[in-house]
Amino acid sequence: MKDSAIIFSFLADLVSHNNRDWFQANKSAYDKAWGVFNDFLEELIAEIGKFEPAVAYLTPKDCTYRIYRDLRFSPDKTPYKGHFGAYINECGKKAFYGGYYIQLEPRQAFLASGVWWLPTKELRALRQAIIDQSDTYGKIVNNPDFKEICPVIGMEFYKRMPNDVPKDYPHPEYVMCKNYTCSTSLTPEQFQKAAIKEIAEKFRLMKPFNDFLKENILINLEEMEGMKDVVKFI
Repeated sequence: MKDSAIIFSFLADLVSHNNRDWFQANKSAYDKAWGVFNDFLEELIAEIGKFEPAVAYLTPKDCTYRIYRDLRFSPDKTPYKGHFGAYINECGKKAFYGGYYIQLEPRQAFLASGVWWLPTKELRALRQAIIDQSDTYGKIVNNPDFKEICPVIGMEFYKRMPNDVPKDYPHPEYVMCKNYTCSTSLTPEQFQKAAIKEIAEKFRLMKPFNDFLKENILINLEEMEGMKDVVKFI
């Protein structure tokens, strides 16, 4: 991706000098790197919009997260995140439904889709949908092209089968994850060489997984409004 070396270089410096004095002294470098990231996002949204038309109207501002960390409940008091992140989702950055996430860090570009967190009731309902539609779900997550870039579903896992799952269920790997996400990563060098279309293609391969989640996650709108401040996504 053109000029992305500027982003990785700035983030590496930020991680090494994560304090307000350094950030203020290097604000112009941040502005330049942030501008490159937003230009990239504008093109990426347009490419994703070709296979996910609902996101085509989004702007980078609709998708990006602030560089400033929320320090209120964190023992880590460093003031800035060490990455740039954006969540491309037609329902917004705090939506319960899956979208397309990209995070650039000093040593990697992380691409992901799916849902990082669901309330217990909705997570159980999604697991039941997977059990009821095992063949459909299995074809999605075991598709060779998808599995090549996303070999594992989830980032955190139960130590034992959830109580709501039949003991004889033949696919425990489908229901042992606490979060339904899929992801892949590129080195900074790979990312810099990749065209926008190549990056969007990886997200296109994630779309069937994302679509399955959207079709089977049912959220009460009032509940969604009440929970929006605690929802955590990828």
